[in-house]
Amino acid sequence: MIRIVAFSLAALLAASQAQAQSTWSFDRGSTEVSFIGHRFGAAVTNGRFERYDGSFAIDFDHPERSRVRVTLETASIKAGSPLVDGFISGESMLDAAHYPVASFVSENVSRTGEHSLDIRGRLTIKGVTHPFDVKATVDGDIERAKRGDALPFQASGSFLRPAYGIGRDVNVVDDRIDIVIKGRLKR
Repeated sequence: MIRIVAFSLAALLAASQAQAQSTWSFDRGSTEVSFIGHRFGAAVTNGRFERYDGSFAIDFDHPERSRVRVTLETASIKAGSPLVDGFISGESMLDAAHYPVASFVSENVSRTGEHSLDIRGRLTIKGVTHPFDVKATVDGDIERAKRGDALPFQASGSFLRPAYGIGRDVNVVDDRIDIVIKGRLKR
C-alpha cells in the first residue's frame, strides 16, 4: 500500500511539473544568434549563425525546473565575406568538417531579477565541453507569454577560444568571444 501511495504521489508531482512547464522554440523570423570578437576591448569581428535550433522547457513560476538546449551548425557562420566565413568555419577555428555542431545544455536555471535569469550549463565546441554561464533577460510580458504569446528575450555569454582549441595561432582577436542571442521564443 505504501508503495502505491508513494508511486501515486510521484506520478502526481511529475504531472504537475509537466503542466507547469511549456515547451518553446526559436521564432526564426525574429531571432538572431551572433558572435562578437574583440581586440584590446574593441569589437573587431562579428557574425551570425544561420542555422540553429533550440528547445526550451520553461516553468515561469519555478525557473529552477526549466531546461534549455541550443545547437548551432558551425558551417552556417556568416561574418561578412566568403573568405572570412571559410576561415572561421575552417580547421584552425571551428573545424566544421569534423565538428558540425556546437551545443549548450542547461544544468541550472535561477531567477536573478523580475525579468532576468542566470542559466548555467555546459557548452560543447569541437568535442570539448566546459561550464558556460548565460545571462538572459525577458523583454516581454510574462503573464501574456504564459497564455501563449511569443516571448521576446535576449541572452549572452562568453567563452575563451583556447579552452576549446579554437584559433590557437590566431592573434587578430582576443581570446574572449561573446555569444549573443536576441529574438523571440514561441510555442
